[in-house]
Amino acid sequence: MSDYENLLYRITSRIRQSLDLEDVLEAAVEEVHRLLQVDRVKMYRFEPDGSGEVIAEAVNLEALPSLRQLRFPAADIPLEARAKFESARLRVIVDVAGQRKATSAREESYQLQRREAVPTDYYQVDYSPVDPCHVEYLTAMGVAASLVIPVLHLGRLWGLVVVHHSQSRRFSERELQLLQLLADQLEIAIAQSFLLSQARQQAAHEALLSRVSQILHYPLALPTLRQQVLETLVEALNASGGRLHLLGDRITPHDQTYTVGDQPQNDQLGDDLWEVLLQEQVFELQETSAPVPSNAQTNSWLWKEMQPQVAPEGEDSVNRLKHQPFSLTLTELKQQGCWPDLCERLEPTPIRSLLVAPLVFQEQCLGYLTLFRRGISVDIQWAGQCSSNQRLQFPKLSFQLWRELRQDQPQPWSPEELKLMQAVGLHLSMSVLQRRVEAMVRYQSSHDTLTGLPNRLLFMERLTLALMEADQSNEMIGVATLDMNRFRRINESLGQDGGDDLLRQVAQRLQNNLRPQDFLSRWGSDEFTLMMPGLHSAEEVLALIESTMAQMSEPFAVNGQEIFITSSLGMALAPYDGDDAEALIRCAGVAVQQAQQGGLHTYQLYQREAVQNSLESLTLESDLRRALVQEQLELYYQPQIEIATGRLVGLEALIRWHHPVLGFVSPGEFIPLAEETGLIHEIGRWALQAACRQQQSWRASGFARLRVCVNLSPKQFYRADLPQIVWEALNAFEVPPSCLELEITESAAMQDMDSAIRVLWQLRQMGVRIALDDFGTGYSSLTAIKHFPLDTLKLDKAFTQDLMDNPGDAAIAQTIVALGQGLGLTVLAEGVETESQLEVLRQLKCHCAQGYLLSRPLTAQGILRFIEEHCFPAGETIHCMSIASYPLS
Repeated sequence: MSDYENLLYRITSRIRQSLDLEDVLEAAVEEVHRLLQVDRVKMYRFEPDGSGEVIAEAVNLEALPSLRQLRFPAADIPLEARAKFESARLRVIVDVAGQRKATSAREESYQLQRREAVPTDYYQVDYSPVDPCHVEYLTAMGVAASLVIPVLHLGRLWGLVVVHHSQSRRFSERELQLLQLLADQLEIAIAQSFLLSQARQQAAHEALLSRVSQILHYPLALPTLRQQVLETLVEALNASGGRLHLLGDRITPHDQTYTVGDQPQNDQLGDDLWEVLLQEQVFELQETSAPVPSNAQTNSWLWKEMQPQVAPEGEDSVNRLKHQPFSLTLTELKQQGCWPDLCERLEPTPIRSLLVAPLVFQEQCLGYLTLFRRGISVDIQWAGQCSSNQRLQFPKLSFQLWRELRQDQPQPWSPEELKLMQAVGLHLSMSVLQRRVEAMVRYQSSHDTLTGLPNRLLFMERLTLALMEADQSNEMIGVATLDMNRFRRINESLGQDGGDDLLRQVAQRLQNNLRPQDFLSRWGSDEFTLMMPGLHSAEEVLALIESTMAQMSEPFAVNGQEIFITSSLGMALAPYDGDDAEALIRCAGVAVQQAQQGGLHTYQLYQREAVQNSLESLTLESDLRRALVQEQLELYYQPQIEIATGRLVGLEALIRWHHPVLGFVSPGEFIPLAEETGLIHEIGRWALQAACRQQQSWRASGFARLRVCVNLSPKQFYRADLPQIVWEALNAFEVPPSCLELEITESAAMQDMDSAIRVLWQLRQMGVRIALDDFGTGYSSLTAIKHFPLDTLKLDKAFTQDLMDNPGDAAIAQTIVALGQGLGLTVLAEGVETESQLEVLRQLKCHCAQGYLLSRPLTAQGILRFIEEHCFPAGETIHCMSIASYPLS
């Protein structure tokens, strides 16, 4: 094996055995220096600014001085020369004595042999005179013969292998081939070192990301976790300071800022103003006017490697660029002149560069992660002065050592660090988003979605804590319940959206009227609860209540209309009315009921005597449940008479309850209780079946055309199974549908007009008659009435009773009778108690009447006696003698 082959083998083995690039380069120059017997062999590496530094050298100091670690200005190797080295892999041999140079470019050519592509290396040699300036340059270095071979990495110029000799020397073809093979091996070593460095850096970055992920999942308080993440990142990226700024949201409206190390001066001036400036303007810098370095920099492979990819045109691309981390130096900020406030805040500090990562998720900015670096001092040993003019004038002095101390220089951020910053920012963004989702879930579980107020769950928690704290003092805690009166009417009039708007306004007005220590919640549909701690006197309590009621009496603006509402407020005081949250809420509820009984827009402090009434209500509910089982309920029937003929046209079924202890219980007392508890459904089913059973019995007694009218409660009417229940009752007792009339109130029909019309038509198709009760007292319109499939229109007794004394009621009654006649309906007047009322109704041509003048409600047996004593048959009809005695028109 020849010396050349031994050299190549040793270099190749060194590359395989050593992972240290500096070690490989040192070994390479030493082996070449020993084999070629030249005075100097050096490795020249290009820096990002275009200058070059000698990083490895083997030299005969008796012939030439050492150039190790000397920096050569970018002008020493012109831009066009570096471009040729890079593009054509140009090799240059200079003979200083002969003042000529030989250049050769390595190319790949292919010859087709046996239809196979076989690469063949060859060199094109170009002999030309040497530039006098270059001859003088080499002479000043003491060099008589020079050989330069480029070393590339990733297709770009990385450095040069340079051979110098103090005497004239020729290089054989064998030596040139050896040096070219050596350059190829060095490129392998550089690539290997680069990949190894990347792998190590990637491993370190992955370890950091794993560490960040672990920290974010620690069971510690959020501020502690985020502070640890920031400190870890600052240490890992060799930063001098850091800042994590999270923007507020609906749950946490205030921004949160975490800091480590160096920070901008006067940072308290306002919610990360400087980061907001960066958000608005620095992206424009990146997209349109990024600072352009010198020509030497722009052709440096490292500078090119560090530049961000140019985004394609379009809004989405701009948004993607805005979400990427970016770095800036204080010098760049000053050059742009767009951020004077930021420059003023950074200038007095050691900070000279910063790296910003926007925390963004789906176009929503969550905050910013920023790292800072201080300026550093750089000591550069230049090979002579950097002024090219001085070099031309004094070439012999151009390689004398000249030390330059660059102070406060910004430290650059590498592309890998930007990528790492982006990855950490993604982890933080997902963590922040996850925490916000969790906070939103907690918020929604403890707050009302419509008004944003705390709900009853959170109110009870706060009240319990306040009661515990109040044990240590002599202060009172007021618990108030405020109920909006007739809110259902408001919803019906303004619609659901108008009602919701009103509730939000009420919540806001109550909130504005509270003291800082008070607590407000939405307890139910139209009900609010207030906790007022720290009360000391009755006067203070009354002042707070009256202030609240005064606020509620002011008008509200809904859908452009001025709305006045009334409310009732009840208050209980701890510790007098109870020492636990549930007791106080219960007492406040009782006080509200007392206030409502006292009139509209009133308030009431809790009175212990009212508890007895609540207990009686609970007892009555239990008794009512037993009444259904023990058959204590009974139907009474009140006759309905045709005024013109005296004919008995029907009987209205009315529920009566005979309590075994209390005796007769008024329907006005137990029917609302039944609706509140849901018992009304069972009671309504029982009433339908009892009425049909009795009608069957009357039919068997010869009263086949006697019609029974049964009342339906609003809750019973809107049940989906009502038609089925009616049909089952009719079939069970073989009652013709025309002998059953179902009665609903006007207010019940208007709760949901579309549903009401649908249900009424289903009943009408079965053959059942429909009556509308309390007409004239509700809020329906004539347009709505004409869509209802009605048979009977009932004139409320409120109009009947004042027919003689109130002209207005008489006019209303006349209008209702005319309306019924126009719609082809039977008009029945309720509450007829005097003969004069009956006479007026006769004159108004009202069809039917019902009231105490004709008959009180009677039992089923009582109806038979009534018919026997007061009526006479006329064919298949029954006539009431007291009315039939009047002259018929």
